[in-house]
Amino acid sequence: MVKKNVLLKRLQSKSQGFRFITRLNTHYNLSLAASELLSREMLDEIFNSSKEILQDGQVWYSAVHKDEPAGKSLATCSKVRVKLTLHHPDDFTQNTRSLKSRLVCRLPWEALDQSGTLTIEDLSWLLFTGEKTIRRLIAEYRARDIFIPIRGYYKDIGPGTTHKSQAVRLYLKGFSPSKIANLLGHHIHSIERYLNDFCIVMMGNQENFSAARIARNCHFSERLVNEYQILYDEFKDKADYQVRLNLLKDRLSHLLKKKTREA
Repeated sequence: MVKKNVLLKRLQSKSQGFRFITRLNTHYNLSLAASELLSREMLDEIFNSSKEILQDGQVWYSAVHKDEPAGKSLATCSKVRVKLTLHHPDDFTQNTRSLKSRLVCRLPWEALDQSGTLTIEDLSWLLFTGEKTIRRLIAEYRARDIFIPIRGYYKDIGPGTTHKSQAVRLYLKGFSPSKIANLLGHHIHSIERYLNDFCIVMMGNQENFSAARIARNCHFSERLVNEYQILYDEFKDKADYQVRLNLLKDRLSHLLKKKTREA
């Protein structure tokens, strides 16, 4: 464990985020905590505003476009270039097997969010792992009612679904945010943001606001609002999920109080 922690610190010290933290701390006399927070926000803004920039640990990969039908020859399918995150700082806490499991879930969702679909063959190549292992890991997810948008299985999850609604769905089914982050291979801050955004859409839905109005007022994409509205309609009248929906309503109350204090 000590050796692994030393390796983690050495690798983190070479990351782009660490460079920002060091400069903010030494050149602008910010505290380490403030430097880390500002560095994270700066990097999020940079990478979210430009789809052409790769973060540390990311690679470009050519994937089949999600609209191409199953059974069509791969040679004749249109392709799309997608960014895939093979290494993330949160991954260092995982052992080899759990890391492969995270990537088997994370990479297909990342590709789908960019209009691409990965095959079992793609994952086998990217992860240096046999196809049999990839199939077994996908089967383990499906046994827990977690769908992986592999080409060929994509229609099983519906055309509008993204990893964001997948995360909210898992929360409604009883998973904690930290468990969801671990399963989907995403940072827990991202999971918390998806839940907060869902709460806001849920409130707009209860007020009978249109998707366009919610999207405009909250600076969301209309596609995301529609996606969350469909998810809310699916669960709102089911007795087994009222506890989680009430927790989300409490979360919304805290969000509104926080915004009121900040105003």
